[in-house]
Order: sequence, then structure tokens, then C-alpha cells
Amino acid sequence: MKLYYYKAPGGNFGDDLNPWLWNRLIPELLDEDDSTLFVGIGTLLNHRVPVAPRKLVFGSGAGYGETLKPDSRWKFYCVRGPLTAEVLGLDRKLAITDAAALIAQEVHAPESRSIVSFMPHHDSMSRADWRAISEAAGLHYIDPTSPVEETLQAINRSKFVVAEAMHGAIVADALRVPWIPIKCYSHVLDFKWQDWCSSLGMTYKPFVLPEIWDAERGLGAKAKLINQIKRGGMKLRIGAEWTPPPPPKSSAAQFDSAIHQLKKIADVANTELSEDQIFNGALERLQEQLWQLRNSHLR
Repeated sequence: MKLYYYKAPGGNFGDDLNPWLWNRLIPELLDEDDSTLFVGIGTLLNHRVPVAPRKLVFGSGAGYGETLKPDSRWKFYCVRGPLTAEVLGLDRKLAITDAAALIAQEVHAPESRSIVSFMPHHDSMSRADWRAISEAAGLHYIDPTSPVEETLQAINRSKFVVAEAMHGAIVADALRVPWIPIKCYSHVLDFKWQDWCSSLGMTYKPFVLPEIWDAERGLGAKAKLINQIKRGGMKLRIGAEWTPPPPPKSSAAQFDSAIHQLKKIADVANTELSEDQIFNGALERLQEQLWQLRNSHLR
């Protein structure tokens, strides 16, 4: 069976966990035979999954694209959470948790944890220099496009993680590292966070920061001028067919405010962590389903 997952241009930790984790857990089941797809970590359950092959779903979630209508070609071992189960019309017992929780059996706690980290959503990186904002707030920056091993080590060394990236929080929780959810932009999908949190008896209540923009950094003078002309046209209600330009750069005061708010969140906010008993129960159920998968498909 072939591993099916989203391959983000430039990389993205949550998606890139797939080959890292599944090639450790079920290497004997994976190959390039795409007559059967193994649908793993990610918000993958939508109309974009190829129709023809048989699909085996393990811990994926719904949330993007058109709602999926499963048929006989789908086999669900587990899904991310109860919201996914509900929208797909599945038995709630399949709503175990995100499959990335299995990272707990592959990565062990270090002797000490000494840093406080911030990990943005990978789409936020193009909107502003979040590395600079994070470091100005005194936080260790975790780049969601870095290699999986590097990101795992950074999360595992953290006392806690301030996370806009959901899989930053999911992996932190699995490694028993506390986390704080924040939301800086509208592309952060509440549904998938709520789905995962509710699978482990938690509630998603992110700290919301005002949007910060510096999307034109690195652009040449010509590209900046084109964007300026587009913004002027939009004010005059012309150019509806144009590719919309990014918002203009935020002010220095807005950047200072974002740095202050991020620092304050890290200093005083309560951290989140699922209860040991609840997490361990979900992990055991994932392991049981993984055994069922192996038992059914080993030749």
C-alpha cells in the first residue's frame, strides 16, 4: 500500500511526520502500490483523496475541502476526533485521537527541558518574520519547515511550547510537554483543533493575536510597486480580476505590540496538557488498532 499525505511546498512538520513515523511503525506494509492508500496524519479526509483505490484511514481528520462521503472502498481504523467522526457519519468509537500521538513510543524524554519555544503555522511564515518576533519575545523559534528530527528535538527540549501549528501542540502533548495555543491568522482552522482537543478531553481556547504583516520583505522594488498599484485600484473598486496583493506592512508599533503580547502569553498564561490517564488510554487504543491493521494486511 502507498502512503498518502499532503506534501507542502517547502515542507511542513505535521505532514512530514508521515514518512518519518510510518516507516518506523509499519515499514513492512508500505510500498509504491497505489491500488491501496494508507491515509495517515493530516487533515486529509475530503474530496481530494483519489476515488478509485481502496483507502485505509488511520488517525486522519476532516476540515478542508468538500465533505467526504465514504463508500465500500474506505476502511477506517481510527480518526482524529469526534467532530471528524460526526461529519463523516462514523461510529464515535473510531474517534481515538490524531495518529501523531504514536510519536510517544518512538521519542523519549531528555534528562532536562530548558527552553520555551514558539512554533507558528507554516502558512504564517510568509506573512511576517516570526523568527524575529519570537526571538525578540525571548522564545526559541521552531521552524515548522525544518527537518522532522530537528523539530522533534526542539519540542522535546522545551519546558513548554507556544503553538500556532497544531501538530506542534499534538507532538508536544504526546511527549508530555505542556503547550499554549495561539492564533494569529484566519488560516488557522478552529475545527481541526477542536476535533483533536475534544478527543483528549480538552477545550480549544487559543490566545488570539492581531494579524501582523510583512509579506513583501525580500521582494524587489517592481513587485512592491505592483502591489501598491493593486491596493490603490482596490480602493477605487477596480481590478477585481487581479491576484489580490498582501496587506501593507504593519507598523513598528504593531510589531512591538505582537512581541509584547507573545512574551506576556509565555510569561503568565496557563499551559495545556491532556491528563495522563486519558492520553495513555488513547495511545493504547491507537496501538491496538495498529495491531489490527498489521494483522489484516501482512501477507
